[in-house]
Amino acid sequence: MSLKKAQIIPREKEKGLWESYKNKNCEYSRNQLIIKYQPLVYGELGRLSFHPEQRLDLIQEGTVGLIEAVDRFCPEREVLFSTFARYRIRGRMLNLLGKKMENYPYQEDWEKDLVGDKDPQREVEIFFLQEQLEKSLQRLPAKEKKILEETMIKDRPAEEVAFRLSITTSYLYRLRKRALRRLRGIFSHIMREEK
Repeated sequence: MSLKKAQIIPREKEKGLWESYKNKNCEYSRNQLIIKYQPLVYGELGRLSFHPEQRLDLIQEGTVGLIEAVDRFCPEREVLFSTFARYRIRGRMLNLLGKKMENYPYQEDWEKDLVGDKDPQREVEIFFLQEQLEKSLQRLPAKEKKILEETMIKDRPAEEVAFRLSITTSYLYRLRKRALRRLRGIFSHIMREEK
């Protein structure tokens, strides 16, 4: 992977991605926004104390928080997406660690988190994982992906989603567990290859 892929998306192009996703429900634009802001997950990860074995689970939870933020963000409001997303990402991670949400001083722009990090290897690793995240989201079977989106991102009741999909609630929970296992497996495989 070249460092060229690690370039920041220009502001105008990002605006177009938001418009395409929010107005036309474009999946490509949604995935591009998730990839662009994936460094927020690693930024929040670096601010937490945790056991090394929890790293992949925290990345997964933070990524779910990021996806929730992308889906719920309203670009018309006078709020930076980075500020909006950090709250949800950190909340997911703290919930995993069993901690209560604390007041947290966020920086105004996510790019500032990367300015002080001049380690090219780490930057390449982050953007490689971003690329893999996009691929992993597309690898999930349609029904499993739908269940994750509906129950974890849109916070719809499991019973309602199961009814819409014409399956039992217990089967929905089994499919959701399988989908999360798949994502965890993909990330674990990537991390093993990178060691």
